[in-house]
Amino acid sequence: MKVSRRFTMAALPLLCSAIAFAAASFTVHAQPKPAAPTTLSFNWEGAYGRGNILVWPFRPGGRYEQLVTQYTGGTVKLDIKEKLFGIMDSAFAVGDGRVLMGTQSIAAASGTYPLLDFGGIPGLFSEMPNGATEYALAITDPKMMAVLDNATKQAGFKVLGSAISLANNALWGNKPIKTLADFKGVKMRASGRTQTSALRDLGGSPLTLSMAEIEEALSRGTVDAITTSKSFGAERGLTALAKYVSIWPITPIFPQYILVNVKAWDKLDQRQKEGLLRASAQLTGEMATAIEQMENTYNLWIRSTKTEMIVPDDAEVRKAMALMQPVVKEWLDTAGPSGKDVLRIAATHAKGPSVGFIRDMAK
Repeated sequence: MKVSRRFTMAALPLLCSAIAFAAASFTVHAQPKPAAPTTLSFNWEGAYGRGNILVWPFRPGGRYEQLVTQYTGGTVKLDIKEKLFGIMDSAFAVGDGRVLMGTQSIAAASGTYPLLDFGGIPGLFSEMPNGATEYALAITDPKMMAVLDNATKQAGFKVLGSAISLANNALWGNKPIKTLADFKGVKMRASGRTQTSALRDLGGSPLTLSMAEIEEALSRGTVDAITTSKSFGAERGLTALAKYVSIWPITPIFPQYILVNVKAWDKLDQRQKEGLLRASAQLTGEMATAIEQMENTYNLWIRSTKTEMIVPDDAEVRKAMALMQPVVKEWLDTAGPSGKDVLRIAATHAKGPSVGFIRDMAK
């Protein structure tokens, strides 16, 4: 008994030390509590209507939020609010931090950011839906992203991707425009600087009107035609006002950009940045499928009405696109020093009818 007691008393300090070491080891190796996700406020601009297939992915819980959650591992949460800022204000709000992310139908404000309106140059990209794929490859090209980063950093925002938006290739009016000569003298409602230049050089008389005025302007004869997409025109009821809708590649791409505030971006870790870029690139690529479906749907819609769809011969389209050099020159003059870089990069992906001379003008 004496030997056993002495052994027990001698072992007690060792046992206490072992317990203390195990506790310390557990403390060192215990998993830290996961950090709370970074929440970024998001302006769901929705200029074309919240149910539009190109707007709907940005709704709360929608496709874009799902992709962001997937690719950031849930470390970025989007606080999506509808129409905090409108079509002319969203980019400015993201840039100055009133909201940290959002969409912006930037071509409507192309007088402020003309560099971002390169998709609207006639003939650069193919007609839909192929043009959507070409544009997606161009806008997500790392070289393009680097050029745009330098151009928009001073404005306080970064371009992450684009939901390729409405292709403004339809002229809704009461006169068929089947040949290049038919443009002459026609008063047309235009949207954005590049589109206005294109219509002018084709012989038309473009006018600037707000979206709220287009129906009244057409019905009263203030304009002879409204230049917008097949989808937007049909949704606005122009089939009840226009005898014809003439399909010309006036503005191949009318982009809706995905933007993030630069200061908020700089605070994200590498995984979060890569996740946002991957989510934005994937959604950008998915838009081609959506636009192909839109083409089929709105063609059927228009053909079910009394509005006749006019499709010009390829020879007439090529003649029209051959007149677009002044439009490209004007775009380059307003886009600034990065304009040629943007066109060079875009031209490696674009396959539109004007891409040859546009590539030459960008040298």
